Amino acid sequence: MKMYFTAARMFLLVGALGASALLGSAGHAQPATAPSGQDQDPQITSGLVREIQSMLHRVGLNPGPVDGNPSARTNRAVRLFEEQHGLPLTELKRHDKVPTELLARLRDEAAAPAVPDRAGKAAAAPQISSPPPAPAAHVEEQPAPKPATDAVAPPPVESLPRNRFAACAYDLEDFHIGVNHYTPDTFLREGFDGSTVHAVADLRDRLEEGRQIADRVGVSAIPEVQRQARVLHYFECRLKIEQAAGKS
Repeated sequence: MKMYFTAARMFLLVGALGASALLGSAGHAQPATAPSGQDQDPQITSGLVREIQSMLHRVGLNPGPVDGNPSARTNRAVRLFEEQHGLPLTELKRHDKVPTELLARLRDEAAAPAVPDRAGKAAAAPQISSPPPAPAAHVEEQPAPKPATDAVAPPPVESLPRNRFAACAYDLEDFHIGVNHYTPDTFLREGFDGSTVHAVADLRDRLEEGRQIADRVGVSAIPEVQRQARVLHYFECRLKIEQAAGKS
């Protein structure tokens, strides 16, 4: 009987020690770590860079052409936006990631109603009332001189070269992007190396991406999409004229 109680106490002791060991190991287990915000940052793609460039134009900064290339000019505009809004300074690089905080702030600012850009326009000169003219002094009339028979006729004025794209209507305001004021020719030369074919193909892609951005941003992005559509329509008109001239 004594041996039975001794064995029973040993069993209870071992069971208690085992339970303590299990509770201790459970108490020291490491909690699962939540994924960091950096893991949720989207990967840089040409389409995402074009969206960022379009939004930078929308907020009045100049990232250069909307071509999906994270160029030095685009990165300068990104850093300027980050400085203005107290965000950490970053740099867009291929095969890298874009901070979600930067994207969210850009989309918020681009969705805000745009303020019309009137920079570079001269203010209207104030009208000054002129004093009444002084009374004219009496001057004795002189007979008009007779025309000389050997007078030389003035040379004809040279006519300006005809604009072969005059039929393609456009609004110069549509070529004022951010702080840059382009003409159709300078826009074509700086953005597309003077190639109307490249301009039409690229502008069609930009317009489709702009429509997708407008679906996400909202009604405030519609004026920018309409501007892109008008610019595309103008260069499509130029392309038809160029192609017709090449066939003739």
